[in-house]
Amino acid sequence: MDEFNALTSLSFRADPYPVLARLREAAGVVRLHPGLIESHHVLRYRDIQAILAAPDRFSSDRSLLGGGELGDANLAFLFNNMISAGGEKHRRLRMIGNRVFMPKMVERFRPAVEAVVTERMEMALSGEEFDLVEDFAAEITVAMITAILGLPRSDMCDIRRWTAVLGENSGATTWLSTMDPEMLERGRRTGLEMTAYFQDYMNDRRARPREGDLISDFMAVEVEGQRLSDDEILSMAMLILLAGNETTTNLIVNFVRLMDAFPNAAAQLRANPDLTVPAVEEVLRMRNSIRNIDRYALAEEEVAGVTVPAGGLVVLWLTAGNRDPDVFDAPNVFRPDRYLPGTATPKHLAFGGGPHFCLGAPLARMETQTTARAILEQTKVVELTAPPMFGGNASFDNITRQMVRFHSG
Repeated sequence: MDEFNALTSLSFRADPYPVLARLREAAGVVRLHPGLIESHHVLRYRDIQAILAAPDRFSSDRSLLGGGELGDANLAFLFNNMISAGGEKHRRLRMIGNRVFMPKMVERFRPAVEAVVTERMEMALSGEEFDLVEDFAAEITVAMITAILGLPRSDMCDIRRWTAVLGENSGATTWLSTMDPEMLERGRRTGLEMTAYFQDYMNDRRARPREGDLISDFMAVEVEGQRLSDDEILSMAMLILLAGNETTTNLIVNFVRLMDAFPNAAAQLRANPDLTVPAVEEVLRMRNSIRNIDRYALAEEEVAGVTVPAGGLVVLWLTAGNRDPDVFDAPNVFRPDRYLPGTATPKHLAFGGGPHFCLGAPLARMETQTTARAILEQTKVVELTAPPMFGGNASFDNITRQMVRFHSG
């Protein structure tokens, strides 16, 4: 099934939805072995939802993949955090994370978001053509993430480079039939570079304690008499840097792309910008930044009639579940009012579910809502002036370049 490969199929990277829809309708669970390990791909909403809600049966613990080259290829050494932990370790990390990510923390960074959105809108409204990805969306999200972590915004170039390399490596063992030594080495070097970078900032915080950023918060917070270890602080900080940067950048870009693809919906939004909040939820449903996530079966399990062996890799295609016609009416249509308060629309899967529901969801929503509203209120038209350049890994709904021009009148 060569057309269904997140790393090697150019057509799938450009538009995976027809393939995912056909596989979802025909099988629901697809057993594949294109890569170094066998994988079981789950595509239906209710099956995905059930697996996310059962961490005692389907674990996110990456150590189950094993060590050596397999673990290195998927950069397991970087993920000593909540995404990769299970059981008691996840419960402890989640409690500490919840303490740090309280609603008041999100709100204290709103002025920083509004300031950088204002700055980027001034640039965008100059009338010149620009890259929606790097010149606009990434500038907003990196400014936000560096403010949250207490890092200098001038490090943006390094941050974006790290994101690109680690995104390229994601799922390598699932999709590549042979180990790519160059990719492996790029990922290893990048991981070591990031670790050294954050270690310097941890040392600085210890020498000069301060308040108001998450590195300091992670070092200080205590739950049930326990604090995070140095390795856990490093991994949590890197998780926030990578996940918060790339996913929200993609989400802002995908909002604009959906506005272009559905001009009637765009007109509806411009006429009523108060629909911004439900519209962002609809973007999350249709074009969620992370298309799939991994789980490992702790024992032999049956999913939609397919037997998954103990230790088997299960790939949950959130983006396929979010377009499941058994759950969502007209799933391929962008409806800004689909998630109006009071409607009975099922929850989307963009942020996962169960105990591993994305801790940074409030931040991503706040950034995207603020940016989307500014675009709606300050532009009449957003013109896509060139075809997009697609990312190298279809596990993410991202493009690397999209030239645009904003028109205010």
